[in-house]
Amino acid sequence: MGTTIWTIVIVLISGMADAQYHGKLIDAFQNRPTQHQVSGTVYAVDNKRIRIVDFNYDGQGPDAFFYVGNSNTGDTPSDRGDRGTLTPDEKGSTNILGRYSGATITLTLPGSATVQNIKWLSVWCRAFAANFGHIIIPTNTVSPAPKVIGQFSELAHAVSSGDVTFLDSKTIKIENLKYDGAGPDAFFLVGTGDPSGSGTKVPDENGSLNKLNGYTGQTITIRLPGELTVLDIEWLSMWCIGARQNFGDVRWTLANVQGAVPPYIPAAPTVPAPTPAPNKNCESLHDKLQVSWNLENNTHISIELFGRLSVLGDGEYMAFGLSGKNDSLSMTNADVTVAYVKNGMPKADDYFLSQYAQCNQGIGVCPDVKSNRTGGESNTVISGETTNLISRVKYIRPLNTSEQADIAIPANQEVLIVWGIGPLNPDGLAAKHTIRATTNKWINFGRTAVNNCGAISTGPPEVIVPWNVDYITGENNTTFTAQIGQAGGKQGYSAITGRASWGIAWYINQRLIPEIYVIRGETYTFIVEGGDDPSNNAEYHPFYITDDPIGGYIQYNATQKQAVKVYAGLDQNGNLVNDSVGRFCEWQLKDLSAASTEAATFDEFFGRLQLKCKNGTAGKLTWTPDIDTPNTVYYQCYTHRYLGWKIHVLNNYSEIPMPTTAAAGTSVSATQVVPCLIIALATLFTV
Repeated sequence: MGTTIWTIVIVLISGMADAQYHGKLIDAFQNRPTQHQVSGTVYAVDNKRIRIVDFNYDGQGPDAFFYVGNSNTGDTPSDRGDRGTLTPDEKGSTNILGRYSGATITLTLPGSATVQNIKWLSVWCRAFAANFGHIIIPTNTVSPAPKVIGQFSELAHAVSSGDVTFLDSKTIKIENLKYDGAGPDAFFLVGTGDPSGSGTKVPDENGSLNKLNGYTGQTITIRLPGELTVLDIEWLSMWCIGARQNFGDVRWTLANVQGAVPPYIPAAPTVPAPTPAPNKNCESLHDKLQVSWNLENNTHISIELFGRLSVLGDGEYMAFGLSGKNDSLSMTNADVTVAYVKNGMPKADDYFLSQYAQCNQGIGVCPDVKSNRTGGESNTVISGETTNLISRVKYIRPLNTSEQADIAIPANQEVLIVWGIGPLNPDGLAAKHTIRATTNKWINFGRTAVNNCGAISTGPPEVIVPWNVDYITGENNTTFTAQIGQAGGKQGYSAITGRASWGIAWYINQRLIPEIYVIRGETYTFIVEGGDDPSNNAEYHPFYITDDPIGGYIQYNATQKQAVKVYAGLDQNGNLVNDSVGRFCEWQLKDLSAASTEAATFDEFFGRLQLKCKNGTAGKLTWTPDIDTPNTVYYQCYTHRYLGWKIHVLNNYSEIPMPTTAAAGTSVSATQVVPCLIIALATLFTV
């Protein structure tokens, strides 16, 4: 009898929203005795503005106002001497204060008052000369102010600049910007670590995400997209996505900006966006997915997705959009929204699907803000929630954004749509769908309202049993063949590892992600056939060995790369060695129907595959684990995440926890040891 090997999948769902930046912390009302439930935390926005976060006041005072003062009779408001100066409320009004509950408000100090020359802020009742609550402003408080962070480095295409200034936490002014405009697809990118193509696009001074034209000394102002602030990033670069080249950048650290720059406070909109009415059109796309919509003013469309997800609903998405082809169903070149609810917050991310591959350097299934196509986030979330395993997300977008990454939605013409449901990777990007459109479906979004939806149907709980764990030893055969193959649907990669799959994974000696057992001091050879054409992102999978369980080394920034260690496949500078790259061989399904991925065992599934290889030669990577090699490392793909699995490094083959009758050097299934992974789905829910 051999030692039992258990595959246990544990999923932890947790998260905490990042604290919003409000400026320089001053004090909190609740640090001192208060009346009428006054509380809240006070920040300096700049030298003339004060922000109160989570402000509460019951509104019952007969004559209460905001007052500031610099009394010489003491450090607190007093009914004797200087009572301070009445300060207008957040609306600029000097009316008696009403009730506040958890409000975030911004006050502009009156007259010559500044954060530096006042001593206190009070909720003051004039009728009774009563202090309902106050905060003290420390002496010599330095208020946030615009901060010069540096100038662009001059690396390529005549890029240079004068001072780069953070006007606030989201707004950046670039003086005397110069660029010859000759880059094929240059954009402003921001990110952490060292500049790279994995950064986030920033619209130019006109709010456009088209490629940058030349600059001849203009002073421009750009604003960070979404929820990004200068505290979340460490560099701004003019980056060419196609050439993967940094034309010039400016860098900073969190310590330089925290509490030093004003927070971004958006101005109140002068023209309100359309207010969507309840959606009147509805179509059932699948027994687990429905879409409803309304046209808004013939300029926008509001769309609401309803999906029945598994018990891991926080990690799943609903995708809906327009086909990449006008006359046939195509995910490639499709424009879709990936909608989900994460930590209670609804999201609707605008995606462009340039290739059937993970997003890498702007190519593949990428959010528009990371795509190599010109385009940004076109969706605005209205509402959403997950209740009893039913996720609902409603969003609005323009019918025509005029962006390269978006397809215009006609108001009175049938269009071919695509949809899908699938898991999110831990980094929040869409992984391969588990359910998708397989037949053509046309929708006229401007039709007379028709509701073709009923209850989202359900069935009995779904039981997913991972295929048996395979393992390979190098005891009698130290050569392994590494090829790409199908991930095995619900029972394969995802069920075995507990991680989202892109639909492909490493096959070692014709087995799906087996666990490999090796010993220290022995040299092993990997025949690598994962693709050798870097221009084809979907078929380029260099092989390497690392202590990183995720993979996709090229997608990491400098800080992330320093946190992992590579044992084979890369040189000391983190560049690929030739031996880690070889011709592309893939175990493909003979029958592409969805049912072909369902099989009781991997052997049954493998019988439905065929090997197809492109011309070329295989790579031949050698590796000798030593005393410094950890007990567990991973074989991975250099360009994509979540394709590989474990290598166990031992001192002697006798330590292998496997059946003693196993033939060394061969692939063996641990048939007696695999528990069931049960994912219980909803039994009956309606929307």
